[in-house]
Amino acid sequence: MTTEIAAAGTTGTVLVTGAVKRASASTGAGFDFLMKMAARESGFDPNAQAKTSSAAGLFQFIEQTWLSTVKQYGGDHGLGAAANAITQNANGRYEVADPAAREKILNLRFNAEAASAMAGELANENKTMLESRLGRAASSADLYTAHFLGPSGAVKLLSAASNVKAADLLPQAAAANRPVFYDGARAKSVGEVVASIAQSMMGEAAPDAGFAQAQPARSVSPVGNYMHQIVDAFSAPATKPASTGMSATALAVLDALDATLMREEGDEEESGLTS
Repeated sequence: MTTEIAAAGTTGTVLVTGAVKRASASTGAGFDFLMKMAARESGFDPNAQAKTSSAAGLFQFIEQTWLSTVKQYGGDHGLGAAANAITQNANGRYEVADPAAREKILNLRFNAEAASAMAGELANENKTMLESRLGRAASSADLYTAHFLGPSGAVKLLSAASNVKAADLLPQAAAANRPVFYDGARAKSVGEVVASIAQSMMGEAAPDAGFAQAQPARSVSPVGNYMHQIVDAFSAPATKPASTGMSATALAVLDALDATLMREEGDEEESGLTS
């Protein structure tokens, strides 16, 4: 496993597939859904960074959504130090008092393990909210829409008449994501945008189609077994993703992971969750 993870700088889908499978097992979110979302959001690139918004990482979390999700769920996945550093101000915005710590926490979006775990948790949260507001079961396309637009934006889009211009409903999202909301100069209708999202969630997610859908019940977090070293990684310099294709934080975590696995070698066989 260590060799496969270390090689992920050159074989990104190896890193991503393993991270998503572990996150699926620990959160109960569907493996296939998470893989398709990663494919659409970043093309399986953990270091992807949007040019028109603060979205970054494998699942293109914007800054406020990331801070909110880590605050609420980080402690369940070895990110307790990060969660404790995040506060919510009187206006509802999430903040980190120390600028260096804030940068390091945001850089965790470039770590496939952390991003996948938080994406799984957020998908579960969005599912509950959407089903309550829409009065029906949420599809994979609905869940992706909530990740992409936020739950309120998703409800607005999914509840609107199909012939309404989607950009009129969500002008800020449309400005940041013109290809989704426009066909050239023509604004797409709600029906067109919803159909496009649904179509994108129907194809194969990744070359490795042999992985089964995760069990719906939560298990003891295997992600936490890898991410508990994040606390030590916080002492590393806050930098943008390294040229190897991985963030400095991720590399620090993997260095710690190598040492941990060497100590455990021979004690027990690794679990079936491989990267």
